[in-house]
Amino acid sequence: MGDAAGRPVQVYLRYAGIFVSALALIILFAQLFVTSGEVGFVEGLVVYLISWWIVIFAVLPLRITGQHEAGEIVDGTDPGAPVDPRLKQKAFITTVVTSVLWLVFFAVMELGLVDLNALWGPEFQ
Repeated sequence: MGDAAGRPVQVYLRYAGIFVSALALIILFAQLFVTSGEVGFVEGLVVYLISWWIVIFAVLPLRITGQHEAGEIVDGTDPGAPVDPRLKQKAFITTVVTSVLWLVFFAVMELGLVDLNALWGPEFQ
């Protein structure tokens, strides 16, 4: 797939990622005003933040080229240090993946597909 054919797909994927992230953000902040659901604002925020950190540590090592592999070792740095870490791209990917995971969590909890009392007993509330 060349640049001419691949570029529009990347644009659509970026817009889809922004849409999913915005949807998760809207639903999360809607929990401030809707208190009857299973997932409150604080619980949703905590799950989102913990999930974001777990996903960022899974995404960070992807597509890394070390200085020793590129042959461009900068004096005073570790040879395994990345040449271009692409942190903005990885933060965006992490946000999109976390938003999808959070939306699944939200749907499962709000629809009652998992009963936490059955998992941990009746004292969980």
